[in-house]
Amino acid sequence: MASWLPETLFETVGQGPPPSKDYYQLLVTRSQVIYRWWKISLRSEYRSTKPGEAKETHEDFLENSHLQGQTALIFGARILDYVINLCKGKFDFLERLSDDLLLNIISYLDLEDIARLCQTSHRFAKNEVHGRSQHSHGALALPPATLCPARDILHV
Repeated sequence: MASWLPETLFETVGQGPPPSKDYYQLLVTRSQVIYRWWKISLRSEYRSTKPGEAKETHEDFLENSHLQGQTALIFGARILDYVINLCKGKFDFLERLSDDLLLNIISYLDLEDIARLCQTSHRFAKNEVHGRSQHSHGALALPPATLCPARDILHV
């Protein structure tokens, strides 16, 4: 695994499906998937229930269909797919790069390639890249408003 990755690769929280008020946390680290839950209830039999935690290695999580089912039920199928990909070592490195570094990289791309990148990256599609970057030839400088995915054009 790449050593420059942070210890926590992904974290999310959620509430159980109605009528449950239970609270859940899903944490994916470099080596483990940690699933935590807190029982929230007004019923007297549940008032003394302690929080729970399940820790699995990435390999064990991939084999644990029960925990995968719980993850899909609480957090949704897209989150489950993302966690499975993280456990398999499939990281979205582009999404983890800093804005300045990304802008420096795309300053070397043609406008058509930038438009395609916008279609394949949620970060670019949502216009979440900010900053200014200019490569040594000075051919492209990107201001804070960067990409317009709806029209596949670059705003300068």
